Amino acid sequence: MTKAIEDFFSAWAESDADKRATMITSAVAEPIFYADPRTQEPVTSMDGLLEYIGMFSKIAPGMPVAVTNVSTTLTFARATVQFGAGEQSQHGQYTIDLNADGKMTRIVGFVGMGEPS
Repeated sequence: MTKAIEDFFSAWAESDADKRATMITSAVAEPIFYADPRTQEPVTSMDGLLEYIGMFSKIAPGMPVAVTNVSTTLTFARATVQFGAGEQSQHGQYTIDLNADGKMTRIVGFVGMGEPS
């Protein structure tokens, strides 16, 4: 069930647009809902999602992106994702809804690890 999550975030580091699109479309089902702190509004189409992740790939070419932890409950997942490497890396957490085929249908991202304030 977590393969789609790992494939989706691996695609963020893929520089080849066609390969990136294949990785994303194999991991995500339509209709899709995607939101994170950098989206002005939710992304609700595959074309919009491909464009959004493509922008990341252009802004941060070659930046490693890796899922470092996934926990699941039924068809829901919480993933911790590391963007970058070393001291310059940043972490985010994503809540993800998966369909019966294990594809992602709803992805909501948050900056950081949710440390108590």
